[in-house]
Amino acid sequence: ASHNSHRTLHMALRTLAPVLVAVVLAFVDASLLRAHQAPPPDPAAEVPAKTEDGSYKSKLDACTACKAAATGSCAMYKSCVCYATNAFFQFVGIPNANDTENFAWACGNEGGSKYELCFTVNELYEDAFGDKIDPNNLKCP
Repeated sequence: ASHNSHRTLHMALRTLAPVLVAVVLAFVDASLLRAHQAPPPDPAAEVPAKTEDGSYKSKLDACTACKAAATGSCAMYKSCVCYATNAFFQFVGIPNANDTENFAWACGNEGGSKYELCFTVNELYEDAFGDKIDPNNLKCP
């Protein structure tokens, strides 16, 4: 009987050993990744103040806010192309509005034709935000 229990234990260990090794390696891998993660970069612009209604007062301000958000995160830095639009729409039958400057930004122009590109750049020498690229000191390697 002790031979069967020894054999059962041996089989259980042979089955569990690869699982335990995988769990340990996954934990070690994750901790090494965290140890080598670089902090997010400093934003390349200051976020402009919003107006009372939560929008920006100009296309320039909306584009600058996009640049500040996108250059402070490597994920956004590598994927965002800034566009801005005036979200004011004139409606028939509604009196003239006093506030016609309600700019917003987006990382892409999927919102439609009212979205305009914020930064026209030379992709060989500049990033998507108009800043010069230093190949020896990349913002987000």
